Amino acid sequence: MTTRTHAAPGGHVVLAPHADDAVWSVGARLARWAAEGRRTTVVTVFSGPADTVFTGPAETVFTGPAAGPAEASGTWRKTADPRVRQAEDAAACAELGAVLVPLGFTDAALRTGAGGSGFLYSAPRRLLGPRHPADARLLEEVRAALAPLCAGPVTVHAPLAAGGHVDHRLVRGAVEALAPGRTVWYEDFPYRLRGRDHAGLRPRTEPLPAGAVERWLSAAGRYAGQARAHFGSVPALREALLARARGHGDGDGHRLADRHWLPAAGGRPARTAEGGRDPRRA
Repeated sequence: MTTRTHAAPGGHVVLAPHADDAVWSVGARLARWAAEGRRTTVVTVFSGPADTVFTGPAETVFTGPAAGPAEASGTWRKTADPRVRQAEDAAACAELGAVLVPLGFTDAALRTGAGGSGFLYSAPRRLLGPRHPADARLLEEVRAALAPLCAGPVTVHAPLAAGGHVDHRLVRGAVEALAPGRTVWYEDFPYRLRGRDHAGLRPRTEPLPAGAVERWLSAAGRYAGQARAHFGSVPALREALLARARGHGDGDGHRLADRHWLPAAGGRPARTAEGGRDPRRA
């Protein structure tokens, strides 16, 4: 694993479990901050190398319980090919004017046991379940890598871990103790948000300038492999992103907005199972 831990002085630091998470979830704000001249850094945590060599086109990825040839054969893992994802991430962040810091941890879909003894997560649905025992030390390793990037006068933006993906839960758990007073929690797109995801938090909605929206949609399309896997095409991804922005705005498309979450007055967010108390048990 190769890590880069130079901190960005001031500005915004957006923590992304994987390539696409920051741009898809926070991309319009990234574009607005760049237009305002604010320093913005995207930290992609699980961006790293893997021993698996992929050939041929990526197969459909499953975001929920599923069964079929792609799952049985493991070809769904091709959507996590780090070479493809790193190139897409670099192009999207460059388009939005954000500094990209890849930490180099391996995606859960590609993590293997000691000596490459086999994949830790045997199927896509396993990524949304309990953390594998072999990942026990990973939380502290991620927290140590993020600590210098979250230090100083920066606003940290972290995922709520909506959907329960193990890597999203690890990032949330790692950051909960690092900068609680300076953390803005974003909704992980395209996962469904549930009440337990934002326990102890209050929503804040911000209107999105038209120019920022256009730059966001353009950059989001850079993740073409993920767009095809999740939505079938880049245009379908764009429509899904717009639908969310409309829903957070006035609903009819005349006002687009983004919603994020802050600690409720006098309180702190309920902590995840990775970082402490589990809001799923609240």
